[in-house]
Amino acid sequence: MITIIGILIALLLPAVQAAREAARRLQCANNLKQLGLACLAHHEAHGFFPSGGWGHRWIGDADRGFGRSQPGGWMYSVLPYIEQESLHQLGAGGDAAEKKVAAIKLATTVLSIACCPSRRAARLYPHNPNKHWPYNPGIGGLKIGAADLPLIAKSCYAVNGGDTWPGHHDGPLDVADAETHTWPEELLANANGIDIWRSKTTAAHIRDGTSNTYLLGERSIRPDDYTTWNGGPQSMYIGSDPDVTRWAGPGIPFHHDRNDLDDDDKSYLSFGGPHAAGCQFVFCDGSVRMISYSIAPEINGYLANRHDGQVIDAGKF
Repeated sequence: MITIIGILIALLLPAVQAAREAARRLQCANNLKQLGLACLAHHEAHGFFPSGGWGHRWIGDADRGFGRSQPGGWMYSVLPYIEQESLHQLGAGGDAAEKKVAAIKLATTVLSIACCPSRRAARLYPHNPNKHWPYNPGIGGLKIGAADLPLIAKSCYAVNGGDTWPGHHDGPLDVADAETHTWPEELLANANGIDIWRSKTTAAHIRDGTSNTYLLGERSIRPDDYTTWNGGPQSMYIGSDPDVTRWAGPGIPFHHDRNDLDDDDKSYLSFGGPHAAGCQFVFCDGSVRMISYSIAPEINGYLANRHDGQVIDAGKF
């Protein structure tokens, strides 16, 4: 009898595991759906998709509105549209010290909608501020030090930056510097995704069609790094950076999460996911689709580029 029970358990276990993964994948798709709808609500309210902010040195500032004046990135700007208005307004009207406290609270506020349950639980994870510039919470330039953020809130999702990585741009050193800061205007002009530094991409800019262009997707992470600082070293509320923005196309391979990925694989720039069938995306029309890892790099790039004239039916991939 014990032998028979053991055999039955062995037969049932894969089915149970598959059912659990299917439920986790469905939750991940729902997260993307809600975040995509939030981006569309932002577009309806302001006339453009969430801006990329000022770069990885910066985190959201409640007193700097939306668009090019907002140093925080896309996740910060959609907070009012995922029922997180109070989180978005942290530090509003405050002085430099109050904004620093608010920025630390923001960077350490976890949102379950930002986490794929196939990867990791919605909780705080290690930060490595010694490897990255500290955040500037805005007015006054009172920076956040290494000891202020041992743990941070991270996201499994990234916005579409297009088919070509533009490289790093740190942004201004402080608010005063922002007034005269020299932005890489050529890179900004050539950007062909939805989000980059100080972007104000509109639906009209998506000439290939909103149903044919990536908006947000799962970002590639090695499984060993799901719970370490290296699984997205910085807060999900920062401005445009590979921690919150990803790219797709030739030279930026599309990855199923695995531990043998390294910098040569460009996994730190690419979309990818933990699901066996493919990576999940929400498109600019709000639809969610699974894209196979076997998709040709050129086709993947066409789906990331909003105006290359290559109108691709993503349902085929």
